[in-house]
Amino acid sequence: MRHPHARRAAAPHSPDTVRRGLLKLAGGLALAAPALLRAQDAPAAVQARTIASQASDGVPLAVYEAGNRQGRPIVFIHGYSQSHASWGRQFADARLRRDFHLVAFDLRGHGKSGKPMTAEAYRDPRRWADDVRSVIEATCARPPCLVGWSYAGRVVNDYLGAYGDAGLAAINYVDATSTGNPAMLGRSAARMRPLASEDPRTAADAVEPFLHACFERQPSEAELREMIRFNNETPAAVRRYMGGRPADYDAVLRKVRVPVLVTHGRLDQISAVSMSEYTGSLIPQALLSIYEGVGHSPFYEDPARFNAELAALNAV
Repeated sequence: MRHPHARRAAAPHSPDTVRRGLLKLAGGLALAAPALLRAQDAPAAVQARTIASQASDGVPLAVYEAGNRQGRPIVFIHGYSQSHASWGRQFADARLRRDFHLVAFDLRGHGKSGKPMTAEAYRDPRRWADDVRSVIEATCARPPCLVGWSYAGRVVNDYLGAYGDAGLAAINYVDATSTGNPAMLGRSAARMRPLASEDPRTAADAVEPFLHACFERQPSEAELREMIRFNNETPAAVRRYMGGRPADYDAVLRKVRVPVLVTHGRLDQISAVSMSEYTGSLIPQALLSIYEGVGHSPFYEDPARFNAELAALNAV
């Protein structure tokens, strides 16, 4: 495997060497964790704009940027029924804002992005791939790191299937879907089903139980209310359209050559740890980081560690 700082032509380093380097960097950054957590109350100076996707339907995508435009871009991609707001503890991190260009966007059908009401708009992998490419080309002056949470594992892999990893610097899969094998789902994955109900009341009532299943360390009441609000921006019909599409990414994952960090909460109720272990088994250079006592949302439940490891992955 190549060291994260090396060029493509560099001689490979062993996974153990890279793992030790990543952990050393993350450990040093974690010393500042209390200050980083306190910094979450500070304004993140987020800039919002809308771009048109290069996908065939030209869906408008809501894009949000903060941080150092001279630093490596990190593009955060949220999960099923969520929004860019899921990444608030990353956008509010003083160290990440200082060193990196932070980019997030609302997936098609979510948040403030366009919501086409046809099944093909969500079942065609090329459209997801083109959405990601559109965001990269509109915001990134250099190859970015993609961070994909949960369903966004599919979105990242759709991008890789269409465009490969030549234009990327790194990837961080976060409790991310890499296969449709139901054996790799968590014990509460069924809580997603009523979110797609044709009955509006059933779909609305399903949001709060689903969100509780996304966290072992639960959000505050105020944060939960905000999460419910932006989850309800995703129509139940969109959730239905997103379900059932193939997730056959083995060949794509085997071709990945950039540095990869695979993050997973040990107590995840939505995707079992075996999901990320499977991802890692297909990418030889992948580093697997398991968070004990954490659920489906490590970036929220343990932001100090998550942000430190993400910074280490992208250190230049």
